[in-house]
Amino acid sequence: MPAPTLLCLNTGSASLKFALFNLADCAGPQLPTAQLRGEIDSHDGQATLRWTDAQGQSRRTASAEPRGDIPAEVDALLDTLITPAGCGPIAAVAHRIVHGGTRFTSAQRISAAVRAALDDLRSLAPLHQGPGLAGVDAAAARLPAVPQIACFDTAFHATQTDLSRRYAIPRQWHDKGFKRYGFHGLSYDAMTHKLPPLLGARAQGAVVVAHLGGGASLCGLRQLRSVSTTMGFTALDGVVMSTRSGAIDPGLVLHWITEEHLDAQQVTSMLYHDSGLKGVSGISGDLRTLEASAEAHAQEAIAVFAASVAHHIGALAADIGGLEALVFTGGIGTHSARVRLEVCNALSWLGLRLDPLANVAGQPCITHGDSPVPAYALPTDEEGIMALQAAALLR
Repeated sequence: MPAPTLLCLNTGSASLKFALFNLADCAGPQLPTAQLRGEIDSHDGQATLRWTDAQGQSRRTASAEPRGDIPAEVDALLDTLITPAGCGPIAAVAHRIVHGGTRFTSAQRISAAVRAALDDLRSLAPLHQGPGLAGVDAAAARLPAVPQIACFDTAFHATQTDLSRRYAIPRQWHDKGFKRYGFHGLSYDAMTHKLPPLLGARAQGAVVVAHLGGGASLCGLRQLRSVSTTMGFTALDGVVMSTRSGAIDPGLVLHWITEEHLDAQQVTSMLYHDSGLKGVSGISGDLRTLEASAEAHAQEAIAVFAASVAHHIGALAADIGGLEALVFTGGIGTHSARVRLEVCNALSWLGLRLDPLANVAGQPCITHGDSPVPAYALPTDEEGIMALQAAALLR
């Protein structure tokens, strides 16, 4: 009989990623190798399923339906891929849940009480918490006897000091939980597993990881732990993103409400759905579309995005006391040579000497061998981290 497996569902703002692991391979500490891995993403509204099987064969199918029907997508994964592949019985389903609040700082088995508590945090991550919980509900409906496990993006940043997490607001609001949480923690945790073989002892020093995708943030590490990060109480703060504004003057929000008479729903929709690359370009929030466009506004959006990333890397370097390595990850960080070029050129004063040929070729190391600060482009593995956390919880 085939060995038990772990299914990982990673429902983001623009894609649903998935991976299937042999449970016996998830004892750690190394990231496990997936039996099956892929995603359903949306390029200008067209849903596309891409996956790679255990033999390394890559395949894809397109759907006439728009991306976002999570129950249907979960059913499709189970019916089209996992069941026919002859994989072993699913021992648990691990879910990426973006916000764990103050209560959840490690992986949790999802009971009715935990599910309700996570639902209460929906307003803090409106693009992600709902889809993540929809994935939980869909998997639980399809596999009612299988444990559902939540793995939190906020948990990795729990090592930060109170000073790093504090806003300069009245103390009673801080004490109620209004503080910086940070996100993309599963991705940053994956980098802590990948960096030591590449950097050796240097991995314990001042490292900035740039997770750049539809949502984007940066994290400053020391001793492979989170010291500072760009996102805060919500996933709206920090660098410019696909459709999110990133950091803006809070007075501008007040002005929109008091002088332009926009209500909270209109401002929320603008900042989460109509800003960022989409807002600046007026064309699309998808960097692939903008890089292929000759429109001036598309090029301006890319420049604004790269400048924002460079700005925040400099700020994090100040927080962590230097910069010994820079890592790009996430969909944009791994695949956009142009963004990496513009960011590294802006940071040449910090000691980055980009190797243009290695960058265009998508090599893991994209700087010259004598660069004082090396830079890397590494695929993340949130699902691998989820598998390690879920397996540990099952044990």
